[in-house]
Amino acid sequence: MAQPGQHLVLVAETSEATRAQLLSQLEAYGHRVAGAGDGEQALALVAREPPDVVLLDDDLAGLDGMTVLDRLRADPGLAAVPVIILTDSSDPQRLVGALRRGADDVLRRPVDPAELDARMMATLRVKGLHDALLDANRRLARQALTDDLTGLANRRHGGHQLGREIALCVRHGRLLALMHVDVDHFKAINDTHGHQAGDQVLIEVARRLLAGMRGGDELARWGGDEFVALLPDTDEAGALRAAERLRTAVAASPIEVAGTVLDVTVSVGWAHWSGDTPDELLARADKALYMAKEAGRDRVFPAADGGCD
Repeated sequence: MAQPGQHLVLVAETSEATRAQLLSQLEAYGHRVAGAGDGEQALALVAREPPDVVLLDDDLAGLDGMTVLDRLRADPGLAAVPVIILTDSSDPQRLVGALRRGADDVLRRPVDPAELDARMMATLRVKGLHDALLDANRRLARQALTDDLTGLANRRHGGHQLGREIALCVRHGRLLALMHVDVDHFKAINDTHGHQAGDQVLIEVARRLLAGMRGGDELARWGGDEFVALLPDTDEAGALRAAERLRTAVAASPIEVAGTVLDVTVSVGWAHWSGDTPDELLARADKALYMAKEAGRDRVFPAADGGCD
């Protein structure tokens, strides 16, 4: 079994003797290894488990090394796999050509073990920096779209999705319902039990609301104790059922926070798209939410002017 931190190195080399020697040296350096004697086998192994580095014979049997390199660089999922070309050639144009086609480095045979180790370390160091940068960019992208506390879409992403759904309504005549959900007496929870308890309540409310959604629906934290749900392809009867389902999901059982049991409810205002802009649809749902609050909370209210044109 591979040890944590081991790198997988694929040696794609026509010569069985050279391939065996390289595999042995790489294993001695602590790497996991795989070997391929021709281009098709090399591509199959890469597709099965992308290696951390490929040592690639430029004159590989079957598909030659340059063709394999081109295939790797043309595949978005494999384009970043580092490739070190193995060659007998001392022709500068051939070496430069390999680099221009996407090779990360070139090693001339016979390969000196110390040089192999040094080139591998350098290549893996660059790959590590590249992977760390990709991971950081992914985290930043998630943060830009995700609410840190609840893990739901944030207001920015929710607003983008609302605009997209309304565009689909305009273009294809689809239906759309929007729910504006607000936690009842949330300020009192914060004031009495503290903001940490309030955060735990929001996390659990978000979990319950999400569990009450259908596949294809969208739920976003709009800010504070407010949530917005988008329900595509939902008529007015379906919207009412969905709103009640969300309300019931939260009120079904108390929420325990730091040993304290709290009865938590939500009010829901909903509106059905009828040619509105995103801001207009939100405003109608917000007005319905206000009416639900005024009527005593823990209830659902439709927008007074809901309905499709």
